[in-house]
Amino acid sequence: MFRFVSRTAAFGMLFWAFVCLYPAVDNKHAGPATVIDANTIEVKGEQHRLYGLVKSNRQESVAALTEFLAGQTVKCQLRRKHESADKQFVSTCYAKTEDVSAWMVTNGWALADRNANRFYNYTENEGMARFLHKGIWKKTASVVR
Repeated sequence: MFRFVSRTAAFGMLFWAFVCLYPAVDNKHAGPATVIDANTIEVKGEQHRLYGLVKSNRQESVAALTEFLAGQTVKCQLRRKHESADKQFVSTCYAKTEDVSAWMVTNGWALADRNANRFYNYTENEGMARFLHKGIWKKTASVVR
């Protein structure tokens, strides 16, 4: 009986390792990225709207995202097909191991979507960026006399 249990446990661990790591080895949606707007990138001719962000097109956000992604391979995990057109997806994308949406919100370049899945809800990151006056939250210093 012990051999059966150990084989079953080993099979279970291998199965879950494969399931958890499969997106990391899927390179179908990976490559250099071109920034379309503050929350949309293009990889291999496919547009990926970054999941967890509110639609925005602030010029400084576009510049920050372009600089961040320069020279990096971006891997996108598709969450769903975008309703507007073919070859457009809503995705969670990574540059190396960094979640691009989390990076945008943490550095103050994007607003978090409050309706996003709780695992990809970046509202706390947005609050910290606001508190630290990062990115779009920078305040101009004014002297009150």
